[in-house]
Amino acid sequence: MHDHNDYQLNYQKLSFEDKLRKYRMEYVADYLRTINSRKILEIGCGNDPIHFYFNDFEVLDLIEPGKHFYEFTKGKIENDPRITIQNCFLGEANLRDDYDVIIIGGFLHEIDNPEEVLAAVKNVANPNTIVITYVPNANSFHRILALESGLIKSNYEFSENDKAFGRRNVFNLESIQFLFQQSGFETVKSDTYFIKPFTHGQMNELMETSFLTEDLLSGFFKMSQYIPNMGCEIFLSARIVN
Repeated sequence: MHDHNDYQLNYQKLSFEDKLRKYRMEYVADYLRTINSRKILEIGCGNDPIHFYFNDFEVLDLIEPGKHFYEFTKGKIENDPRITIQNCFLGEANLRDDYDVIIIGGFLHEIDNPEEVLAAVKNVANPNTIVITYVPNANSFHRILALESGLIKSNYEFSENDKAFGRRNVFNLESIQFLFQQSGFETVKSDTYFIKPFTHGQMNELMETSFLTEDLLSGFFKMSQYIPNMGCEIFLSARIVN
């Protein structure tokens, strides 16, 4: 598993990541509005938990193992009695047994043991719980462009961004669904979002020159409806197989 201190420092250097994170969490929030989302558990909430985007809940339990992210987020929730946060890993947390939604933050591709995480999540979930996650997409437009341009030999290669975060896996829609299936879940919804034409570093450069405007970013987000499998990230929701 990656070092949580290094991860947090690298995460804060990416200006484009800030923009992508906003679209990512807005996508998740829009989905939560379509399902029963009264009691939520978010695992690996980072410094941008779901309550910044979705506030229509009764209970929100947060788990964040990174000390910096934990301290930042704890300072933002002290006045909301509906929210608790624990600075630990999933197996160490004190949790309830009636969650409507469990959000696995975008880290399944960053660890060696995603199956163990899903097994632990399954122990917390019930048959009505919707489990949500999001991971980078191997078939992202920018990866396929790099492949067809001869810049990489495989769209499953680890990018510089992947290496900076110590990532272990590169998923496509089929492989992330297979991971959940093997762990005792069935897919409810799978999708991709945000058409990213270039690497994170190149997107950062375009932002710094003011070429990449908010309107263009919004357009890239909306374009995933026209290229449904080539968004830069995968969204998956699932439930325990009865």
